[in-house]
Amino acid sequence: MGHMTVPGEFWPVTLTASQASHIDLVAHEEIIGQARWGDPRNVTDECKAVERAIRSERRNENGQMEVALTAGQWDVMIAALDRAALSAMYRGEPDMADSSIQARDAVLAQAADHLPAHTGQRATARHRLAVEDAPGYLLLQPVRRGRYLWTGNARVPADLGTAPLTTIDHNRLVLAHAGAREVDVEIQVLPEAPDPDPASWEAITEITKQWSPFPYPELVLALPGQEGTVLWNLTTEVWPHVTYRVRLSVNASDRAAEEHLLQMWPDHTAPPTVHKQR
Repeated sequence: MGHMTVPGEFWPVTLTASQASHIDLVAHEEIIGQARWGDPRNVTDECKAVERAIRSERRNENGQMEVALTAGQWDVMIAALDRAALSAMYRGEPDMADSSIQARDAVLAQAADHLPAHTGQRATARHRLAVEDAPGYLLLQPVRRGRYLWTGNARVPADLGTAPLTTIDHNRLVLAHAGAREVDVEIQVLPEAPDPDPASWEAITEITKQWSPFPYPELVLALPGQEGTVLWNLTTEVWPHVTYRVRLSVNASDRAAEEHLLQMWPDHTAPPTVHKQR
């Protein structure tokens, strides 16, 4: 994600007035949010610079604005727009999500080659899970130090349905649905998107989820109502980006235990994607 760039060099991007206004709004919301969290990603000053740059520009005769920011500032805004789009999706506000995605894509189309590079993470874990009567298993991050149990509710909501991947408890965690009493799961975190492999899997689904190594870096695998297992600590090397794609590939036919491959990598916010259905 990103390329070599020159620190301090400014890169102009042409935006519609509505795109510039939306970026200004997202930058302001990011400043307010970071004031509550203590700004662990050090993005507040960059967001303030974005606000100043946008508010100092005027529309041209075509109703467009040329906004010049450093590569680091554009990188922070791409991350903020991804977060804003994901939050709007969670709230059921598709128009707001689309506004963030359109503004983000306009910036990427013109500045992607100048964004800073980020070192990704690579780790793998394998587990056999006795799911029994639970609808599936969970990926979560602790809300308190050393607390690896889903504390929002000991039971998964009864009306959840059977979506292969979904987020629950105010989108704090991911539930991977299981159709068998046992699951053999391989979990991978990767630096970039792998190609889907429909020839090897019966079903493949992807969603976007925010994961962050702040305030607690652990990524935990758990069953509903049970203490979980720490898989690994998430890296800060991808900051300011905190949105990941999560892909579940499943084989279930003629097996006592389902086979799952659960992969995640840092990427831009996008709607849920079904690569293959059973």
